[in-house]
Amino acid sequence: MRRPRLVTLLPLAVGVITLSTQAVFLVGAGFFQIGSEFGIGPIGLGFLTASFFLTAAVTSAPLGRWVQRVGWQRAMVLNLRLTAVVLAAIPLLARDAVSLGFLLVLAASVYGASNPAANQALADHTDPARQATIFGAKHAGIPASTLLAGLSVPLVVETHGWRWAYAAAAVVALLVSFLVPGGDLPEPVVPRHGVPVVNAITTTRDLVFLAVGSSFATWAAIALGTYLVSATVDLGFSASAAGLLQFAGSAVSILARVTAGVVTDWTNGRGFGGIVVLAGIGAAAFATLALVDGPAYFVVVVVAFATGWGWPGLMTYTVVRANRASVATASAITQAGVFVGSGAVPIILGVVIERWSFDGAWLTAAAGLVVAAVVVGSVGRRVTGRGLDATPG
Repeated sequence: MRRPRLVTLLPLAVGVITLSTQAVFLVGAGFFQIGSEFGIGPIGLGFLTASFFLTAAVTSAPLGRWVQRVGWQRAMVLNLRLTAVVLAAIPLLARDAVSLGFLLVLAASVYGASNPAANQALADHTDPARQATIFGAKHAGIPASTLLAGLSVPLVVETHGWRWAYAAAAVVALLVSFLVPGGDLPEPVVPRHGVPVVNAITTTRDLVFLAVGSSFATWAAIALGTYLVSATVDLGFSASAAGLLQFAGSAVSILARVTAGVVTDWTNGRGFGGIVVLAGIGAAAFATLALVDGPAYFVVVVVAFATGWGWPGLMTYTVVRANRASVATASAITQAGVFVGSGAVPIILGVVIERWSFDGAWLTAAAGLVVAAVVVGSVGRRVTGRGLDATPG
């Protein structure tokens, strides 16, 4: 039995998340065409996005238990192949907002298994002393999804239409499914001496609070992933420029997640402090977006991506570090919080945009990050107060 190498396992984990979310992020990137074709505005886009993430919120915990039972290999293969089927069905069957929403619900039902499977794979077969870095890199999946969605605007959507972007994503998902290793694998990696294994999060209450913090922090991510292209076009920039801005911001977000993980591993931190710092700086960046335009707008968007969307790797790390025996199940709980936020806030932001402006959406996202910083900070203080984990950070 040969252990999967990190150089292949990590890209596979990222790819599963990326491809599982293309269904929803391609809607946001191509909405300048989809909206006019189906006769819907920002609120309609919000409902479509909400249908995806609220479905994922409902299925996340049950699918996390399923992944724990059947194993991450089988879960990944099924996830990718069913994702390919739904991605291929969207350009063929989506003829109005209702049919598109139904297909997004099907895509979300599959997506709920992707994060627990990826988390379990990495927790089982990577060095625990490097897992903050590894999970930071793993959480490149969502920004990679928005990165590809943004890149699809100038490369595919503007020239061939939004349906061809879905067709291309379907082919890639099918091909990646053949890269999942088969057969029996070695036992999970045992932490080396000196790597903390004590459970710092010993109650469901802690996990639920982290899920709540994740839910509010996700407001920023959805604001960028769903409305950035439309907001940038609204400021007078071209669709290509808007797509490339989303591409650049997503790339910086990936770098920020990995950097945050490296720092946390280097300091042997718990991750709570890093999440609070990133959320706080991100809140300031989103508030600033409401005040700037021109070149400054591009700079602040990149900062918002790096900070307001730089925390997910640390969030998963805190959960995995404390729940190594039940990674898929525990991480599915906090992931459900992400999905609740991702499902609720598109509708909220859609209403804010239609009744106020995109500036209002940025301020709403800033408020969510402030709440997230407070909630996660309170969990960190509670864990420290128990004296269960003496490591800094």
